[in-house]
Amino acid sequence: MKRLTALLLAVIMLFSLTACTRHPQKQEIEPPVEETALPQSPAPTETPAPTETPAPTDVPAAAETPAPAATPALSDSSSPLMWKVTDADGHTLYLFGTIHVGDERNEAVLFRVSQVLDYCDALAVEFDTLAYEQDTQRAMNDMAQYVLTDGSSITDYMPEELYQRASELLQAVGLYPTLFSRYNLAMWSQLIDSAMLMQYTTLDTEKGMDSLLIQHAYDCAIPVLDVESSEFQMNLLNSFDNELYLLLIESSLDSADSYGADLSSMYELWLSGDREAFWALLAGEEEEEESADYTEEQLALIEDYNRKLLDERNLGMRDRALEYLADGKTVFFAVGAAHMANEAGLVQLLSDAGCTVEPYDY
Repeated sequence: MKRLTALLLAVIMLFSLTACTRHPQKQEIEPPVEETALPQSPAPTETPAPTETPAPTDVPAAAETPAPAATPALSDSSSPLMWKVTDADGHTLYLFGTIHVGDERNEAVLFRVSQVLDYCDALAVEFDTLAYEQDTQRAMNDMAQYVLTDGSSITDYMPEELYQRASELLQAVGLYPTLFSRYNLAMWSQLIDSAMLMQYTTLDTEKGMDSLLIQHAYDCAIPVLDVESSEFQMNLLNSFDNELYLLLIESSLDSADSYGADLSSMYELWLSGDREAFWALLAGEEEEEESADYTEEQLALIEDYNRKLLDERNLGMRDRALEYLADGKTVFFAVGAAHMANEAGLVQLLSDAGCTVEPYDY
């Protein structure tokens, strides 16, 4: 479950890599150091009318994965995670915990939350992925750090059996592993995340809440603010020990039988707006038995990964939210739902900073 929780936290790699499969004519990319362009998508223009439901992404279905049931309509009582934050001077900010994947029901969530967003002065997100998708040079600069520049190959860092398993999965979803042989383990860890998402679920990053909010802001001429940056996230995701990446790759591949059901359960829980249940999920209260499968060294790697990917980033997000409040403009602050939760989350951190934080049901 820890690996699934990471989908709530890290956007950039999944966003960039799934773009490869959306534009197959540009799949044959090379490392940025070879002056190769990354895949691009058309410039933001139109958003489908609310009454239209986008066609589901055509991704290969794993043989052992049962066909998903028909998608139910969004419940009238559903109210995904939002809070109203008021500082001592009466300035207001709206906190919204997003999820970076989704299905057509996120369109209904967008319709509801846009009734708040449209009255705000700006939308703040982890970073503007729509602008990023258009900035090829920026993407190439971000990706360059993942290239193995010493003449080595990914097979020099990954055990043969694990490489074969990873390669088979990437081939199944159309991400040709030979094109990525000169990228490091950090990249391959994210490649496997993307492939798992495409192979074992019908959820899609293009229907993720962040993407929909950003597109809506563009359509309505609402300024989009970066809470972090693509460079910050890319540097962070490439900052861990190789042993951690090997552990994450293996644990992802080992979760194939339950991956789709687990991620769908997380998404359904997010849609329901059940804060206490969602908090419990993110706290890892069901992971004690799973932890027994790891050595002390591996547990230390996982703890460091979660701390840097979540707790430390929360402090920076808190500071940015307080800056927005001090400026006196009403900002719709939308970041991954995991950043809201528990003692180290934004809800508690902003309360501790003297703000009034109230659940906001819309």
